[in-house]
Amino acid sequence: MHFRKHAMWFLVQVVKGSKHYEPDSQVGNRVLISDTTEMVVSARSMGEDGYRFEARRGSESFIMGSFSAKVTRETIAGRFTSLAQQMGAVMSPAEA
Repeated sequence: MHFRKHAMWFLVQVVKGSKHYEPDSQVGNRVLISDTTEMVVSARSMGEDGYRFEARRGSESFIMGSFSAKVTRETIAGRFTSLAQQMGAVMSPAEA
């Protein structure tokens, strides 16, 4: 019998030098990583066009949500944390 393992997600903070690092990150340079799907969910700046949540696996990317440049840093960070909770991500006590 074959059992499919469900992905486990982790909310982690990336360091300077990572391809997911942004100097002016609206979410504290946090990303969601999967232990089985090789997928990463990050929040990316679109410059003056705003911000978006993006899922990437290899060279493929998918937009999970977009925000105008008028949305506050606190709102974007809160929505990213909410997304992590909806995905059942393992978070440090400070993030929960």
